[in-house]
Amino acid sequence: MVTPHRPDNRTASDPAGTRVRRRARHEEAPAGNTCAPDYRRVFEAGPAPYLLLARDFTIVAVNDAYLRATSTTREGIVGRNIFEAFPDNPNDPTANGVANLRASLMRVRTTRLADTMPIQKYDIPIAGMPGGFEQRHWSPVNTPVLNDNGELTHIIHRVEDVTAVVQARAHSVRMESELLAQAQHVREGQQFADLFQQAPTFMAMLSGPEHRVDLLNQGFLRLTGYRDVVGRPVAECFGTAAGRAYVALLDEVYRNGRPLAASSALYAVHAPGGDEMEERYIDFVFQPIRTAQGNVRGIFVEGVDVTDRVQANARRDALIRLTDALRDLRTPEEIAYAAARILGEALGASRVGYGTFEQATGHLQVDRDWTAPGVRSLAGSLNLGDFGNYVEDMKLGRTVIVHDVALDERTAAAADAVRSYSSAAFVNIPLTEGGRLMSILFVNNAMPRDWSAEDCALMREVAERARTATERLASMLALRESEAKFRTIADAMPQMVWSTLPDGYHDYYNQQWYDYTGVPDGSTDGAAWNGVFHPDDQARAWTAWRHSLATGETYEIQYRLRHRSGEYRWVLGRALPIRDEAGAIVRWMGTCTDIHTQKLAEDALREAAQRKDEFLAMLAHELRNPLAPISTAAQLLRVRHADEKARTMASEIIVRQVRHMTALVDDLLDVSRVTRGLVELDMATLDLKQVLNSAVEQALPLIDARRHALELRTSPARAHVRGDRTRLVQVVANVLNNAAKYTPQNGRIQLTLDVDGSHARIAVTDNGNGIAPALLPDIFDLFVQGERSPDRAQGGLGLGLALVRSLTALHGGSATADSAGEGRGSTFTITLPLADWDSACSDTPPQPVPDAALHHLNVMIVDDNVDGALSLAELLRAQGHRVTVAEDAEMALYEPGLESVQAFILDIGLPGMDGYTLARHLRSRAATAKSLMIALTGYGQPADRVLSTAAGFDHHFVKPVDTQALARVLEAFGGA
Repeated sequence: MVTPHRPDNRTASDPAGTRVRRRARHEEAPAGNTCAPDYRRVFEAGPAPYLLLARDFTIVAVNDAYLRATSTTREGIVGRNIFEAFPDNPNDPTANGVANLRASLMRVRTTRLADTMPIQKYDIPIAGMPGGFEQRHWSPVNTPVLNDNGELTHIIHRVEDVTAVVQARAHSVRMESELLAQAQHVREGQQFADLFQQAPTFMAMLSGPEHRVDLLNQGFLRLTGYRDVVGRPVAECFGTAAGRAYVALLDEVYRNGRPLAASSALYAVHAPGGDEMEERYIDFVFQPIRTAQGNVRGIFVEGVDVTDRVQANARRDALIRLTDALRDLRTPEEIAYAAARILGEALGASRVGYGTFEQATGHLQVDRDWTAPGVRSLAGSLNLGDFGNYVEDMKLGRTVIVHDVALDERTAAAADAVRSYSSAAFVNIPLTEGGRLMSILFVNNAMPRDWSAEDCALMREVAERARTATERLASMLALRESEAKFRTIADAMPQMVWSTLPDGYHDYYNQQWYDYTGVPDGSTDGAAWNGVFHPDDQARAWTAWRHSLATGETYEIQYRLRHRSGEYRWVLGRALPIRDEAGAIVRWMGTCTDIHTQKLAEDALREAAQRKDEFLAMLAHELRNPLAPISTAAQLLRVRHADEKARTMASEIIVRQVRHMTALVDDLLDVSRVTRGLVELDMATLDLKQVLNSAVEQALPLIDARRHALELRTSPARAHVRGDRTRLVQVVANVLNNAAKYTPQNGRIQLTLDVDGSHARIAVTDNGNGIAPALLPDIFDLFVQGERSPDRAQGGLGLGLALVRSLTALHGGSATADSAGEGRGSTFTITLPLADWDSACSDTPPQPVPDAALHHLNVMIVDDNVDGALSLAELLRAQGHRVTVAEDAEMALYEPGLESVQAFILDIGLPGMDGYTLARHLRSRAATAKSLMIALTGYGQPADRVLSTAAGFDHHFVKPVDTQALARVLEAFGGA
């Protein structure tokens, strides 16, 4: 609202002047209005609800607006204590209206200052409904009424019903605190006049259709420019366009009789202490005043200046808009322009922008700025020295605030140049880094302007938020680039890589994780990773992970992880904490490495080691068993008075036990050669029926010893196979021996030969101990045996079935085992491919070796083991050979009858000159060059046989010697 200038004879600041004006209005009142204003009627007709309270909070007066707002009657509440008339809602356990109002009134009574309460929930009783309350929200103001001595006489309790506003979440209360007067024991006229004049709002009483001013307070007087307008039409007070619009609104209220309210209306008013006009935001209400007959006779005008609130809201909204805008911006340039635009709009400035300060030249480089319509941009390079001498202040970090470039000594000399850029007032805020001026936030206004502290605070806040957003953006871009590099490296690694927040929340996995597990992206974030672990490992993994999170110790664990194929595979999980400079954990970085093959190999090695230990224990036991009777028999042979029968028995014991030990050692060597693929098969077309007969012949002594019944069933069909006769006999004999060992005495064993298509099947079935289900898959592995009693009556090293499987595989066949369980017998099946029909069978029964030699030879035995050499010499002499014994190579070479020796049996490991060298010497002599050279040694590997052949040996025997084979060799040489 534009108001005319204030007359020179005003006395606005003097209370006495106020009373004088009131008398003057009385004297100048037009005809028909000859008496003083009825202040009670003014109070009661006021549109805002008021109560007048005594010092003890008794209600002494109430206006009609209050009665309407609370649905009460004057008779029902006047004279009662306010808390008795308006108690808390007993049905609301959280009700605190009484307590809050009492505290506010006590503050007013103590401080004698007005107290504005925040919006209160204060329910009111419902008339005619005992115990019923209506929910209401109020905006109360409690104002003291003081006498001339400054003593509190009453309290004005003014409220505004904001229930609809609160429930609709609309604006906060439009009206600021207003008076609710209370007066007691004073003259009514004076008390209501004081109430009217001390109200914190502007008020006026207008009468008639011309809206003549009957009464006004200090607030309304300011709107008129402090002119004496009492008794004059309000149109004379406001002659501008805004004033005419103001009068038009009054005409409408007077005509239709309906109240009119406006919120945050912009009007031009006189600035305090001068004639300048300034724009202010006003909340006001026009309330019609009616006669007893209900006709409108005037209008009560009340309003409040809410400029500070509107501007504060505008600054707040600007910061909210800036926060929202910065959230979506992706470049520093976008951030700078958005901050400039929002700040310029909030301040109503002509131009806002950022510029980079060049230290060397003192120029400001502006890339883009925000400007109001019609204002040109400063984009480009500006020499700040052309616009004043304030640059040094900014280099020191000081904000430059210029209200009027013509009056400020820093810019007065360049005022015209500055104003040519639509900048009659400006604020420059320096932005420094490391004490150096780097850039400037400039805010220009086209007209002179008094920049308020709030304006400057908003500029600094916007500048700081823009700087923070720019730095955050730079950090985010750098982090994004770093993360991209990290992801590229992590995805290129063969391992699964993962990362978590300090609390263990998984928020990153590399591509290897998803390729390995086959789970959807993001499905294992958080704690969902544990779901892809084997159920038996989940709890253990959680416990280890929680321990690492609690202690910061390295996380390392082996567990089974579900592969995309559905198989659970062993992986090694490991994670290290990443710490900041203070030592706090900021992340965890971890990897998962597939160790499934390694884990299985370790388990296999562990199992093999366990079997090896068990085997060594068995081997020790099996070797000690024959050593004990051999030792006893040897002692018996040393007894001189022992008879021939005792000596014969001792010899038989030694021969029998040596044969058993030889079989043990042969099994060991045999399985070593077979498992390493070093065995050579003498392949021929064989009749399996002959092979079975030979195998039964070998196994029969054990079968008979344990009194088993053996049943042999063979198919009448042709059963010829390609194979090594000795090895196939060994296979079948091993299975038969196994059945005999593990079947209790008087058991039943069945040997069956079937021919089916292109294969022959040999099955050995017994009713013995059977095989436990857990042992069945491994029964053909090395050193695997069933449970044995401590006496180990069955004997053996657990090698037989391993040889069966290996030798059968070398013949192109297979070996399987089946058992219904322990104590229910077992069946071993050997399947071999049949030979072609056109293959001739070369299998003939072996010829027996005669006990005595047909051709007697001169034999020399060279062995440093005297007992072994002498015992072998006696055996050969018993067969009819002439034998000489030497303990080393030197004795052999100097033996007088050396040239007549026809056969040499040489130990390889002789002292001094070894057997290889001795054989070469003998071959080099004419007399012994064609003699039979036989190596007899403990070395039986293929490499040892190659070395003996190279040294000139004709045959290679391994200790203890097979005496029948040795006899055959000597016989063959003698008969040649």
